[in-house]
Amino acid sequence: MNAIIFIAIAGIASMFAGVFEWRKLILPLNILTCVAAVLIITLGLNGDYTQYLNGMLLFDKISITFSVVMIVLTALVFVISHYYYREQVDHLSDIYALMLFSLAGAIIMVSFNNLVMLFLGIEILSIPLYILAASNRKNLLSNEAGLKYFIIGAFASSFLLLGITLIYGTTGTFSVDGIAAFIKHGDTSNPLFIIGGLLILSALLFKVSAAPFHSWAPDVYQGSPTVITSFMATVVKTAAFGAFVKFISLFMQSNVELWQNILSVVAILTMIVGNVVALYQTNLKRLLAYSGIANAGYVMIAIATLNPESYKYILFYMAGYGVATILAFAIYFIVKEHKKDDRIEGLKGLSSQNKLLTVSLCAAMISLASIPPMTGFFGKYAIFINAIEDGKIWLVIIAVLNSATGVYYYFRVMSTCFQKSETDIKIITPATYNIVLIAGVIVLLILGVYPTLLLQYL
Repeated sequence: MNAIIFIAIAGIASMFAGVFEWRKLILPLNILTCVAAVLIITLGLNGDYTQYLNGMLLFDKISITFSVVMIVLTALVFVISHYYYREQVDHLSDIYALMLFSLAGAIIMVSFNNLVMLFLGIEILSIPLYILAASNRKNLLSNEAGLKYFIIGAFASSFLLLGITLIYGTTGTFSVDGIAAFIKHGDTSNPLFIIGGLLILSALLFKVSAAPFHSWAPDVYQGSPTVITSFMATVVKTAAFGAFVKFISLFMQSNVELWQNILSVVAILTMIVGNVVALYQTNLKRLLAYSGIANAGYVMIAIATLNPESYKYILFYMAGYGVATILAFAIYFIVKEHKKDDRIEGLKGLSSQNKLLTVSLCAAMISLASIPPMTGFFGKYAIFINAIEDGKIWLVIIAVLNSATGVYYYFRVMSTCFQKSETDIKIITPATYNIVLIAGVIVLLILGVYPTLLLQYL
């Protein structure tokens, strides 16, 4: 709770920094805010868990670990944003403030112990993102992205509210503990209770861009400013999966077979849609959007086979996916700015134009393709082993076939970097980018070789 308050205050301070022309201080203060928030969360614990607001928020191990990963990913996004927004200093304080407010909503999402807080967390997370997606006012695609995200997000919120209403109508409480007591002793076969759960499930599937609620992601990702896209693809998706874990662990206490079957179908559909459509993409940003959809499908496998260890593998996977995706979007922007080309073909000649960008992009693609020794390999391996131990070998076989499909388009991106380019230019990267790129590659490599370095804290 203290971390949420601290981040919200930092967001307000960021807005005032713009008013008083202290813009040069905004970025270092925001990065220090992220560092301080991690320390507050990890050092301010009271026993195994801490409750706030009469038990409406619960900071247990799941919420704490998810929050720390989200804050670290946000700090990486802040660092790459310094170069991206170097010519848009007038609104920089507002952009950073909205990102901090959205981060506060993300922490509330993964810490909910009451369905009201789940709704508030999603709204606090989403409303700033509607504005940020459309923040490039001179770009028609950005305006379209913000409008689409807002309209479809409003529909998802209506599903969530209706689902919460039906759950309250059947259980008489918004509290997770009260709902758990009802599941243990009440009539969980009540159609209204099941429909309410399905409606909440639909809203969460929208947030993780899982099929059939994925159609907004490619257009919104492509139209939004690249820094905002990287934030949505990593921090927002991690928050949604954190809330997903808490929601499903509650509802899987009854009607286990029903929920597992639904989630298994969603996982299969999401993997197939993401990987197959990605094969035909020529725009790098849209390819990364469909890659994100496919990766959501792999995580859905872990959710479908939820057990006490599953959240560790989900979080490990999302940490590796988040770092690799931020690297990919950072490189996309640099290449697009220098070559004025956002297609995959724009990567031609990158190996001779900037060695660091090439190595970093290859490392990100190898991790996303789940090839050793990068982090993505162990994350996916752990999810698959977890599913096999649960008896879902058929689901793993489908996932492996989809992974093989993904390897093709990831390698297409990498191979393009080594093809000859018609233009001979030198791409110069700023120091802040170099720091993120080098650190990102090191993290992907170290966690891939020694995954226990992170798993022991989860």
